[in-house]
Amino acid sequence: MTNNNTYDYAVIGAGIVGLSTALHLQKQNVSVVVLEKEKEPGLHQSGRNSGVIHSGIYYKPNSSKSELSIRGRNLLIEYLKKKDINYRQEGKIVVDNDLNKLENLLDRSIELDMDGVKIVRDDELLSIEPSSVMLKGLFVPQAGVVDYKEVVQAYAKDFIEMGGEIKYIEEIKEIENINGLKSIKGNKDTYNCEFLINCAGLFSDEIAKLDNMSPNVKIIPFRGEYYKISNTKNKILNNMIYPLADPDLPFLGIHLTKTANGDIEAGPNAVLAFSKEGYKWTDINFVDLTKVVTFPGMLKLGKKYFRTGISEMYRSLNKNIFVKEIQKLINGVDLRDIKQIPSGVRAQAVDKDGNLVDDFLFEEGENSLHVLNSPSPAATASLAIGESIVSKILN
Repeated sequence: MTNNNTYDYAVIGAGIVGLSTALHLQKQNVSVVVLEKEKEPGLHQSGRNSGVIHSGIYYKPNSSKSELSIRGRNLLIEYLKKKDINYRQEGKIVVDNDLNKLENLLDRSIELDMDGVKIVRDDELLSIEPSSVMLKGLFVPQAGVVDYKEVVQAYAKDFIEMGGEIKYIEEIKEIENINGLKSIKGNKDTYNCEFLINCAGLFSDEIAKLDNMSPNVKIIPFRGEYYKISNTKNKILNNMIYPLADPDLPFLGIHLTKTANGDIEAGPNAVLAFSKEGYKWTDINFVDLTKVVTFPGMLKLGKKYFRTGISEMYRSLNKNIFVKEIQKLINGVDLRDIKQIPSGVRAQAVDKDGNLVDDFLFEEGENSLHVLNSPSPAATASLAIGESIVSKILN
C-alpha cells in the first residue's frame, strides 16, 4: 500500500469469487484491498450452499459457464489437496425415468471430454445408491462435496499471508472518480484505487449504480431452503442423488447430498426472498422488495413462471410436500426424519424482458469491472473465475 489508503486494486465483497480474484491479483505483486460489509468472509452465498463440487455436465459446451466450471473444478481439487481441506469426490447419480434424456446428457459428457460417465440401471444403480427410488440414472464420477466456508477462509488466509488487506464491517456508500483514481467511501473510511472490481453478490447491481453504471439486469434474491435428514438415517445415502434438471430453469430442483461431514441434506427449493438477505419468510426489507416488484423484468418473470413459483412457495410453507419430493428420490424417509436448517439466498440476475440470466455476466465501467451474475457453479469455479477476471483486467 502507498500512503493515504491508496491501492492498485480494490475488490468489493469477501465472498468466494471476490477472494479468489484478490488472491490472483495479489500474485501479480500489486497492492490489493478487499472491502467487506460483514465481520468475516463468506457469510452469505459462499457459506450458505449445498457444498457441491459441480461436475459441469449441465452447461453448454464452449459456454463460459462450462469452461470455467471444468477448469475451476480441477483447480479447486488441486487446492483442497494442497491445503488438506476435507472433501469427497465420489460422484453423483442423476435420475430420471426417461432414458432418452439421460442418453442426451451422456452425449453432452462425451462432448465435454468427461471420463467415466455412464448410464446405470436397476442393480448397478442400486449398488451405488441402494435406497434410490428411481432405477434409471447417469453416474457422474466428477461430482463431489466440500464445506465452502472452509475454502473461503483458506482463500482469505492465503491472501493476507501474501500481503493483501481485508477491511471488514466496511459497507460501501459512495464511489467517485477523482484525478484518475476510484475513491470508495465506506461507512468507516475512504479508499482510493487505480481499478475497482465489484464482487458484491446480492448487492452487485447496487454497487454498479454507485459507480455510475446502468446495468441492464437486476439482482433478484431467491431463497433456497434446505432440510437435514436425521443422523439415524445417514446410511440411506452414499453420495448424491439429483433429479434431471429442467433445462429452462437455472435452478436444479431438490436433490439429496451427503455433505463433507456426513450429514444428509435435501434441497433447495427456490422462493422469492423479501429482502436481499431474506433467509426467512419474516425477513422483509420494504426498500428491497419495492425495487423487485417495480422492476419490469420481475413482472414478466412472474407471468412466465407463475405456476412454478406458486408450487415452490407451497412446498416452502408445507413440510409434507417437501417430504413427498424427497420420497420421489429415496426410500426410508418420513416427516419425522427431517428438520429445517439455515437457508441460503441466491443472487439471480434477471433482465428487463424477464429472462433469468444463466451465464456469468461481467460489465466494464471506467477503471472498473462488475461481476453482475455469478450463478452456480461459481463456488466450484471460483479459482477459474478469479483467474479469468484478472486476465481480463491485465489485458
